[in-house]
Amino acid sequence: MSSVLSFVILILVLLLGFALLALSQDRNWRLVAVAAPPLSRSRKIALRIAGYALLALGLSLALWRDGPGFGSLMWGTLISLAACAITMVLSWRAHWMTPLASVIRATASHHSAKQR
Repeated sequence: MSSVLSFVILILVLLLGFALLALSQDRNWRLVAVAAPPLSRSRKIALRIAGYALLALGLSLALWRDGPGFGSLMWGTLISLAACAITMVLSWRAHWMTPLASVIRATASHHSAKQR
């Protein structure tokens, strides 16, 4: 895998991880998914687990890509930048996260329909 492509994938994984963590919070969910019903407790927990798993995947990608010395330093820097980026998106352009909220809603409704 090319160095640039692995770096872009790393950044996207971290951004998605923080986006899922942000949307698991009631305030952010209401901000992004205005007309959607609130998330259930189990859905919030699932989003948080997925978010933390993506952050851990980002760490493993960074360590694989650049080794333990520089990889951990790069992950620490990129995780801070990804958190700031998601915070800025939620502050100024929350509607940019609407497609992700739609996917979460669709999987939640698909999952609840499957259980019936």
